[in-house]
Amino acid sequence: APEQFAELQKQGFALRVDEQKTFELQRDLQIDTFRDGYRTVEETRVFLEQMQTRFPNLAQVFTYGKSWELSRSDIGYELFGVTLTNRQIAGSKPTFFLQAGIHSRELVPPEIATRFIEYLLTNYGTDADATWLLDEHQIVVVPIVNPDGRKLAEQSLMKRKNANNTTGNCTNITFGVDLNRNFSFLWGTVNLPTEPPCGETFPGLTAGSEPETQAIEDLVDSLFSDQREPGRTEPAPLDATGVFLDMHSTGNLILYPWGQDYTPPPNLQLRTMARKMASYNGYNPIQSIELYPTSGAAREYAYGERGVAGLGMEIGSGSGACGGFFAAYSCLDGGSGGNFWNLNRPALLYLAKIARTPYMTSEGATAETLTVSKTGTNSFALRAQISDANNGGQTVSAAEVYVDTPPWRGGTPVQMTAEDGTFNSTVEFAVVNLTVSPGRHIFYVRGRDATNNWGAIKAAFAPRPEANTDL
Repeated sequence: APEQFAELQKQGFALRVDEQKTFELQRDLQIDTFRDGYRTVEETRVFLEQMQTRFPNLAQVFTYGKSWELSRSDIGYELFGVTLTNRQIAGSKPTFFLQAGIHSRELVPPEIATRFIEYLLTNYGTDADATWLLDEHQIVVVPIVNPDGRKLAEQSLMKRKNANNTTGNCTNITFGVDLNRNFSFLWGTVNLPTEPPCGETFPGLTAGSEPETQAIEDLVDSLFSDQREPGRTEPAPLDATGVFLDMHSTGNLILYPWGQDYTPPPNLQLRTMARKMASYNGYNPIQSIELYPTSGAAREYAYGERGVAGLGMEIGSGSGACGGFFAAYSCLDGGSGGNFWNLNRPALLYLAKIARTPYMTSEGATAETLTVSKTGTNSFALRAQISDANNGGQTVSAAEVYVDTPPWRGGTPVQMTAEDGTFNSTVEFAVVNLTVSPGRHIFYVRGRDATNNWGAIKAAFAPRPEANTDL
């Protein structure tokens, strides 16, 4: 297990994991193979383009650079992603940035990313949360950061790094640069350019040396303004906007800065976010250093350079039927230690919801559930669960609902009351009866804790739509 590996390292043991042998030992345990469901690089690009064709007002595929191979020949890949937002609603929108596949052998994260894309698009118009997220926020997804390496993984090679074969006399598995040690913020402070170039965490010869890294840095810089000073001790302002999540395998972990040492991040709300995510998927929320020391990670670039709430997620365990990097495709939806999609979807939705002001909203009481019951021709009874149990443990002090217009657009709140008569617990049910004009409406509910922090919204339609329309 990762924690055992780290403990042995602390005791002075020099350890090396033979990834190819590990894969060969695990292969006999696996029910499915790569092509039983996982998309190839080409199929992933086609999938995004199909989503754009099907939902032209909601999805826009983009390219943002070239892979290492394509930057030197014609056999590599354009780097690609998709922006999800309702383009018919103008104005500045906060961004949730989701990336996967920076370590190419980690097959599950890109599939989670593509499923998240499909979930939001196909539920637009029928699920109120998916609808308001695409109306009011911008969600940018890069499902495969490292397509050259992914192509080698598709050939059953336990490839982690990119395709740069100029740094040493290495095998097909071991050549390349670890892109998640190559980002320019605090590069080379733990993982050094003097490391063996065939090693798993070789960070490259210079900061941001790889085209894939440069392209992600440029993309992040284009999406997020600079919201903090560049040192390690300066916090981002509480009203800073944007969330960045880098998905990996394995470990069942949520990671927050820093990875260099045990100095806590100046925005401790990052720990709060990690704990809240873990309340949905059952993972262990830890500071990155607790896994092992790292530098040059993508999530720390997003936070360190731009002040964006930068987090990491390690999906799945390191062993078992659904463990390892090449987990069976069936583990996305079930299996011992699996069910990755259903486990992680709520955490992804939570991050998307708080992207407007993550450092503030993560501190507030979260509206977890909302039911709407029809009581008359245009009358409805609303019941919402409001919880501060996993992100502060404070008493819920209030709840309110907005009809059709959310609070950031100047909507008018309607106060809800505690179902048991008093707001005095960390988890409360809030209720209200509303009469509205004829037609469909969307209700936005949010809760407040004892220190006046408003939390993430839960929304619902009334009356509930029966089917969605491709837009």
